[in-house]
Amino acid sequence: MRNLFSSKKMAQYLVRLSLLWIVALRAFSTVWATSAVPDRMISGTVRDAENKAPLPGVNVIIKGTQRGTVTNVDGHYELTVPDQDVQLVISFVGYLPQTVDVGRNATLDISLKVDQKTLDEIVVVGYGTQSKRNVTGSIAKVDMKLTENLPNTNVTQSLRGRVAGVQFTDNGRPGQGGSILVRGPRSLSGGNDPLIIVDGIMFNASINYLNPNDIESMEVLKDASAAAIYGSRAANGVILVTTKKGTTEKPTIRFNTFVGVSDWSKKVKLLSPERYIEKTLEMRRQLGLDADPSKILTYLSATEVPNYEAGKTTDPWDAISQPGRVSSYDLSISGKTNRTNYYLSASITNEQGLIYSDQQKKLSVRSNIENQVTDWLTIGLNASFLKRDLSGAELSPSDAYDISPYGTWYNADGSPTRWVVAEDQNSANPHYNTFFSKNEEIYYNLFTNVYALVDVPFIRGLSYRLNYSPNYRADHNFNFTRQDPTRTDNMASASKFNREDFDWVQENILTYTRQINASHSFDATLLYGWNHRGVQATTATATQLSSDALSWNNLGLGGILTNTSSASGQDGVSSMFRLNYRFRNRYLATFTVRRDGSSVFAANNKYATFPSASLAWVASEEPFVKKLDFISSLKFRLSYGAVGNQGISPYQSLSSADITRYVFGDGGSTSIGVYTNRMANSNLKWETTYTTNAAVDFELFKNRIGGTIEVYNMNTRDLLVQRSLPTMTGFTSVWTNLGATNNKGLEVTLNTLNIQKGPFEWSSNFVFSANRNKIVHLYQSDTNGDGKEDDDLGNRWFIGKPMNLAFDYEMDGIYQVGDEIPAGFKPGFVRLKDRNNDGKLNADDKTVIGQTGQPLYRWGITNNVRYGPFTLSVFLNAMQGWIAGFSEADPNSNFGGNYPARALNQFDNEWWTAENRSNTNPSLGYNNPYQHNYYFSRNFVRIQDVSLFYDVPSKLIQRAKLTNLRVSVNAKNLATWTKWPGTDPESGGGAKGFPMPRTLALGLNLGF
Repeated sequence: MRNLFSSKKMAQYLVRLSLLWIVALRAFSTVWATSAVPDRMISGTVRDAENKAPLPGVNVIIKGTQRGTVTNVDGHYELTVPDQDVQLVISFVGYLPQTVDVGRNATLDISLKVDQKTLDEIVVVGYGTQSKRNVTGSIAKVDMKLTENLPNTNVTQSLRGRVAGVQFTDNGRPGQGGSILVRGPRSLSGGNDPLIIVDGIMFNASINYLNPNDIESMEVLKDASAAAIYGSRAANGVILVTTKKGTTEKPTIRFNTFVGVSDWSKKVKLLSPERYIEKTLEMRRQLGLDADPSKILTYLSATEVPNYEAGKTTDPWDAISQPGRVSSYDLSISGKTNRTNYYLSASITNEQGLIYSDQQKKLSVRSNIENQVTDWLTIGLNASFLKRDLSGAELSPSDAYDISPYGTWYNADGSPTRWVVAEDQNSANPHYNTFFSKNEEIYYNLFTNVYALVDVPFIRGLSYRLNYSPNYRADHNFNFTRQDPTRTDNMASASKFNREDFDWVQENILTYTRQINASHSFDATLLYGWNHRGVQATTATATQLSSDALSWNNLGLGGILTNTSSASGQDGVSSMFRLNYRFRNRYLATFTVRRDGSSVFAANNKYATFPSASLAWVASEEPFVKKLDFISSLKFRLSYGAVGNQGISPYQSLSSADITRYVFGDGGSTSIGVYTNRMANSNLKWETTYTTNAAVDFELFKNRIGGTIEVYNMNTRDLLVQRSLPTMTGFTSVWTNLGATNNKGLEVTLNTLNIQKGPFEWSSNFVFSANRNKIVHLYQSDTNGDGKEDDDLGNRWFIGKPMNLAFDYEMDGIYQVGDEIPAGFKPGFVRLKDRNNDGKLNADDKTVIGQTGQPLYRWGITNNVRYGPFTLSVFLNAMQGWIAGFSEADPNSNFGGNYPARALNQFDNEWWTAENRSNTNPSLGYNNPYQHNYYFSRNFVRIQDVSLFYDVPSKLIQRAKLTNLRVSVNAKNLATWTKWPGTDPESGGGAKGFPMPRTLALGLNLGF
């Protein structure tokens, strides 16, 4: 397996496979043009037969050939045809196809009728698709058309602020996938990440491994009824990703590219050179030392003095920065014949972050091939290969945070200094390690799904599908540090980390669909499958290299060698039954039961069963509702069900052993001892979430206003918790099931067509969600006998409170001159609130300051304005009702990492002085004896995306044989309104975090 899936062979194998398919398809297709020199040209306009609106993107094909064109944004087409009797085939998604005779016409206008069978939006529901009208569970569909032309380098950016109840955050760095939270956190120690499904198969790699341009649709399953079919890992929601296929007989070639530049959206406010001098003088006053500005040269360090005299200063953020750039190039070819459907693509993305040597290069290739072998047998292959190169020893912003503006960054020969201020070796030069280091960090992913679909000939409506999906992932991280010739100690070292993951899923799916009569219909799905996950990793390290000439290629040159390795595997088995029943097409019901087994749990509890049921009433089909002209569609939904969480590592229910080495001092060799390092739990079992969901879907005023309102209540029981143990047990913790949590919330999605008049159209999309989570109970103990269950102060877990919160002393202003000040304090120090009024300040005075981790409210609004060929899109993203600690606001303590008495910089939070008596910020002399934090709001409103598109008229692009050409200008993170002092309120980036980029990009999308 290792030889078969080596990184180079993987790429070569998939590229050759794709080329082979292209050649084969070309051989089986007809000649693209019927004549080298066309005889004459015809033109016309394709319109909707009912409202006469022009239809863009309609396929106009000469029958029996692959020669044709596509209508432009005005529904107009032009096509050269042979000077003989020919027919045109006109087809468009959602409309009935039409075949017309050309005759001797030079102008041929066509009207297409709506296909009522495809009028409803189709959504992926897991192991199949359904008309949105018939969906009974909570499924949110992401409109990929709204984001396909944005400068997004990973899929998850398409979710940010666009789906009610879904929270996506990232730190803006190249190659970082971010985190996704669906309807709040549920587990205290287990995972809270949603399950990712790609083309019906569990995807264990990061969703960042997918090419956004390959995605046709993306759905989020939020309630238990929708997600229960994936029971074992669906407790945190499910994201379904469906990749593209061919849609037209004429081969379609698409090229999509964008290039952009980035800058810091915000720089954390450090002390300016002038403020740095003020800090130095004020700190000396606080210490009772001489603080004469005319003697400043005697207060600065020897390294700082010449730079101060020369007026030479350095902004540390500028010193570690590089120009931010991003570029992406994506090429695809797709099409279909009577028997074969194909989609082939290749994409290259290059990102250069804002911090020096922080970068990503990504290559992805996809091949989706499906062939109808017979009338009853279809086989297919969906394969993708990705290579992510994150090589480079990026600088750390935390190293730059405390560097003096008067420090020296480079030696006379241009090499970086080891210490920016040599007299204070806390200020390490961020460039030093990067200058002497080399890094190679590369990730590979080969994800394949081979499937066969059998429509059983002798039983109408019965089909069988077999899926086999192997997923091979490999990554390595090599590091090398060469010797600094100015140092006497041996700093040369090298390390190599290699990891391989191999997963597979095999599923057998049986589906039966039956229309009993005009009133009754149903479909049933049965599944039985297996899955496996395996990983192995090795790390080898060599320090004190005798020679640094071979970098990491000969670790045997090290004076000290260290090797570690690990391996693990887990297996699962699943069975599922789902029944969808429809009565008179307006009373709908879905019943699902899934049973899962997982090897990560104890022998007594490896299996669990997860049932669910949902009901829906399409009220708009009732005669009395049809009389209400303003209602276009109205549906009510109600569901209840259970889903499971197995978000722990393998073997956690088992005891394990480790070794230790000891020398007794008797001159003998090292002795090896074996000891038990983990306690077993033979009763460890599944964490289960029970969800109730109620919703109403509506379309009003001839679909000009539509949306969904949902409320939900989720109870999670048997929480997977790593519980701390007393020291005398010999163990620090054990995995167990205990406690319960609750999440409840409201979600609103609203789509409006505000104005539609002639060439002008304005539409809006609004999403809002509110989530409240709390811990219901933990250990069910009451040690103090107060009649209330005990909180867990060590883990900050409180009964009836959110899972993520700040628990600390509450600031009550600043002691001023003339106040009654306790011993050990003085004017300018923080006053902490004595909450129980006992005259003492201790841990009993701590309280809940606020909620962290997730906001109370999230909302986003997108406005799209179209006028002729121009489209403007503006997206606002906002989160409110959360806080976070910002320790760098602490002026003078180890807690905040600020030391104003030394030659170090720090966050400029201002400070109390005798002349400027602040009541919010303490003096530089305050050393925070109670080690309390400083809390700031993370509320924000952000202009997330602004895009201007121009669709070039077809008359200007026909000579280039193009079917469409779109040019765009995009801005990302254009402006943010917040009081958060760190790099970014959404990600919670602090004073030492990586910056969030503001990006301006130019895009081009063309097809032919």
